[in-house]
Amino acid sequence: MVPTEIPSKGLTFVVTGTYNEATNIQALIQEVMGHDVHLVVVDDNSPDGTAARVKELQKKYKNLHLIERPGKLGYGSAYSDGFRYAMKNNATKIMSIDADLSHDPKIIPEMIAKDADVVIGSRYVAGGGTSWTLYRRIVSKGANTLARLFLGIPAHDVTSGYRLYKTEVLRAIDLASLKSDGYSFLQEILYKAHKKGFSIGEVPIFFQDRREGQSKLSKKEMVKFFLNLVRLRLSRHA
Repeated sequence: MVPTEIPSKGLTFVVTGTYNEATNIQALIQEVMGHDVHLVVVDDNSPDGTAARVKELQKKYKNLHLIERPGKLGYGSAYSDGFRYAMKNNATKIMSIDADLSHDPKIIPEMIAKDADVVIGSRYVAGGGTSWTLYRRIVSKGANTLARLFLGIPAHDVTSGYRLYKTEVLRAIDLASLKSDGYSFLQEILYKAHKKGFSIGEVPIFFQDRREGQSKLSKKEMVKFFLNLVRLRLSRHA
């Protein structure tokens, strides 16, 4: 981890997890750093030199932070580590964004300005969309519909990883209590925020499928998604 001196006033931190994102990370950093935010890159020992590129760019961007982990420890734990780092360093709002440029950093100011405890960059509200094939759109919409029905979350897009949380939301949830990893982490954190009474808002985004590299969403992750829905549903009555 490369520490950066941080002022005491409240700030917005943007967190991204990386594994083999050397072809994307410089463009992401340049776009995010065009806003008045801090960016935390959580890298899982990428063999393609992602962390080395971040370190080089830290010479230019004082608000750029790097957490280096020993290996692939999972999507959820990467963002949890980034969130904890942000909370320790005076963040009042914390965002999550994909490193593969699927999430447009130009939406950051709109998400910060939205009056809600949790703000989702939504593909499924008016003005939102994706570049996906028809099959993938059907699968995604079906998963979202099922999640809303199972968990009662008042949002159109419960699987989007482009989000903003007020820091008090993450403190109230207690990140250490989360049992999900992978992309199921997104369901659980939103479900627990809703259960605790925090407001959820959405802003439209256009999800551009990754420009470079390979997608990390697998059939195994899809199975975990549905099993996690069942677990969370049963926990409502526990």
